[in-house]
Amino acid sequence: MGYEIPVLKVSHPAIEDLSNDQYRFLVLTSTGVRRPDSETEALYGILQNKPTLGEAAEIMLLGISKLEMNDAVAVNAFVKAEYVSATDAGKGKTAAAALAYSRALVLEASSAENDLATVLLVGQVPGITQTGWFHSTVTTDATAGAKTYTAAELLGGLILRDPAGANRSDVSPTAALIVAGFAGGVVGSSFEFTIRNTADAAETITLTEGAGATLSGTMTIAQNNSKRFLCRLDDVGSGTEAVTIYSLGTTVH
Repeated sequence: MGYEIPVLKVSHPAIEDLSNDQYRFLVLTSTGVRRPDSETEALYGILQNKPTLGEAAEIMLLGISKLEMNDAVAVNAFVKAEYVSATDAGKGKTAAAALAYSRALVLEASSAENDLATVLLVGQVPGITQTGWFHSTVTTDATAGAKTYTAAELLGGLILRDPAGANRSDVSPTAALIVAGFAGGVVGSSFEFTIRNTADAAETITLTEGAGATLSGTMTIAQNNSKRFLCRLDDVGSGTEAVTIYSLGTTVH
């Protein structure tokens, strides 16, 4: 059933009927509070009562609150607001692939939709809207066949690829895997990576697209060449993930 330890509560007029929205996330406007219009809005806090249109809505901004969930969500998961429709929005939803929109941390889990979890309200996390900079990991690979890269390998920044005896058409991760691997990424977030062709003969590597990925520019890498790429997140929605991978240029070694 959940428990509460309030630290800071405030009241604002309800600018729509919120009588069915107790223990859901709300959004602040210049005239009062309302349900979220999407899953990417800045969340104000969690509604504590059941106000109708024009009545005072009591919102917890800081502390531990109950939160109605959209599904089974485990302890230590960060959650954002779910959006289904204009009248069905604000339940807690895992923010695993979109930490920029998280507003709470689960302390007591939910086991099904409409369960009340216990959550700790946390400050909003700004989205990563510029090029991501990460601790680099170098991957060395000599697959004798087409190589399907992982999101972690691309995010690591540098792949040393030996085609191992023939030209290879390697495959990028799917957009869904890239979005899931880029913690805190939002639409417009990006990162760079490099693939170096370490062949000992005139063998090429050509990057091809995984599901949901669009390629832009020349994707072939000759022997003793490195090619830089930029990967941009175009859609981070669950089930609609999309990325574009741009070729940025080649260096000869």
